[in-house]
Amino acid sequence: MKPVSDIFPLLNVPKNVVITFHQKPDADAMGSGLGMYNFLIQFGHKVTVISPTNWAAFLSWMPGAKKVIDFEIQNEKALKALQGAEWLFCLDFNVLTRTKNMEPVIKDLKCTKILLDHHQQPQTEMFDYG
Repeated sequence: MKPVSDIFPLLNVPKNVVITFHQKPDADAMGSGLGMYNFLIQFGHKVTVISPTNWAAFLSWMPGAKKVIDFEIQNEKALKALQGAEWLFCLDFNVLTRTKNMEPVIKDLKCTKILLDHHQQPQTEMFDYG
């Protein structure tokens, strides 16, 4: 896994980007995903945020929460975004099992996978950068 700093020079080239986080996202997962969304759109990237599952209603106040796709409920829309992704940012989880039913889809993606997380023992073999 290459250091995430290696992608910094590549940020100026717009890409199709998907951001995801762990199932049943809490405030730090949803907040980091929406923060990354707002950061990347400033560079002209087309960004989609996908949650593996639903989230607590109290997180809906966050700016952009209404744009987040629930993988379980909006599966077709989520799959289309994932299949078109050039970059996949995975935030606030260390192993793909934490994405529930998204795990096999993420495993099969050929795009660049970037892990940004603080948990111990990351599944490094599944990611290009981290």
